Amino acid sequence: MWLLDHIFDDKRVAITLLTLWMVAVVGSLQSINLLHSDFMTFGPSNHTRFMTVPIDSWHKWWLLASATFANTCVTSFMSDAISPWLQNTIQDHKTKFLPYHKYTCFMISQLWDIYCNVMSIFAVALMMSQIDFLAIRMAADLLTNTFTCYKFMRHKTIDRNRYNMWSEDQICTAFDRQLLEEEMLQEKV
Repeated sequence: MWLLDHIFDDKRVAITLLTLWMVAVVGSLQSINLLHSDFMTFGPSNHTRFMTVPIDSWHKWWLLASATFANTCVTSFMSDAISPWLQNTIQDHKTKFLPYHKYTCFMISQLWDIYCNVMSIFAVALMMSQIDFLAIRMAADLLTNTFTCYKFMRHKTIDRNRYNMWSEDQICTAFDRQLLEEEMLQEKV
């Protein structure tokens, strides 16, 4: 159990193990010749299809590649801007104040869900087409994530001891709240 706790708590260990797992999975796919399949090609070809449309010319390929890059940048940026806000402001019961009218918050949440669902259709079709589009998505996502990650960390300082103390305090506070709620329920009975 200590090992699992350590993996869960130390994100450096977690991401190292996750990367090793990814390499092992991709390596194991070599045994079925997946790395030499039509899926692993780059550029237009007769076998590349996006939602049943053949991507068999450089014109079509560049249009799809450009749209993929732009759409991934937009989606990644908006995901990093909207999703944490929804989770930390709208869904977190500890947050008592809203920056916008409740109807506006509701519409932001609903429109974000609609956008994600519509774009997921295209994302799945794109991921099933050919490996080069996955590489384009990955590049756009990493580029955008570099910016948004910087924005999240810009006012933070590195202090492992204070982080550990804060983290423990959050766990204790949540545990204390749970105990307090249980005591209040027992008093009512």
